[in-house]
Amino acid sequence: MTALLLLTLAAAPLEIRVLEREVPSRVHLEAARITCDGKPLPTVVDAEASVREVRVGTATCTQVVAEDEVSVTVKETKRKYPGQIRVSLQGGLLRLINVVDVEAYLPSVVHAEADGSKPAALEAQAIVSRTFALTGQRRHSNAGYHLCDLTHCQLYRGRAPSSPEAEAAVKKTAGQVLLIGGIVLKPAFFHSSCGGHTSTASDVFGEDASASAVSDVEDGKPRCQGEDLAWSFEVEKKDLAQALGVAPSGAALEPLRRDKGGRILEVRSFAKRFTGQEFLSRVGRVFGWRAVRSLKFSTTETDTTLRLDGSGTGHGVGLCQLGAR
Repeated sequence: MTALLLLTLAAAPLEIRVLEREVPSRVHLEAARITCDGKPLPTVVDAEASVREVRVGTATCTQVVAEDEVSVTVKETKRKYPGQIRVSLQGGLLRLINVVDVEAYLPSVVHAEADGSKPAALEAQAIVSRTFALTGQRRHSNAGYHLCDLTHCQLYRGRAPSSPEAEAAVKKTAGQVLLIGGIVLKPAFFHSSCGGHTSTASDVFGEDASASAVSDVEDGKPRCQGEDLAWSFEVEKKDLAQALGVAPSGAALEPLRRDKGGRILEVRSFAKRFTGQEFLSRVGRVFGWRAVRSLKFSTTETDTTLRLDGSGTGHGVGLCQLGAR
């Protein structure tokens, strides 16, 4: 296995799209400085989406920029953000981009992703999350920004919520990132619980990864174990077929290929092949992301239903947060 190293890294600011899920057509801003295409505005404004531009009172703007501890209210949601908030028009709605230093971004992420963990686990999360942020800047490059504020990237809520423990972990590990071989910064992943065994990024995502799968066993037993890792999901076969967009004929689910950690990499469902991640994504969109919590499961099929019995939560690649705790 190639060694993982730590390195102090200076990085350009991140560009995070925030509050997209709120579908903002109007936003209330409070900040030390607010401008409309570079021209000063009052420090408290309401910006609205118009046909072609952003409207602030009688002014129309291509971009509104709020700086220095910005308070943002969209509908019932109010948050504060470090750095800048840039507001522009996209598809008839407002697009909010938080331009923020990575070290100011991380406390909220570490708190959201690993709250309640001991200091060493929080520090591990900070290093992995910093590496993920700096290596994931192309995740939304086609849309013109680096990361989103959802679990697709990393949960981020601006200045709050955070905690003294999360802030201390970020400060103690400031500038530290993971490298492969000390040369190229690589993607760093994490998940909620591995269910007993981790998997490689190359197996699960098709990502280039030098690290091998970890067996995660001690004295012949998985380190991460317990009833809280187990889950089950039962579904009518016709409903599953509809979710997958196929005709409900043939076996509902046949695992075709698993990795060394026991995760399903390829399935056949109603005579159609899917990668494990494709299956998980389609099922999650219809039945909720907690329905099938991982690809580490067994199946039981009746004439009308399919039952999945699994363990762990998440993709199983990289840092297991339960194992870290």
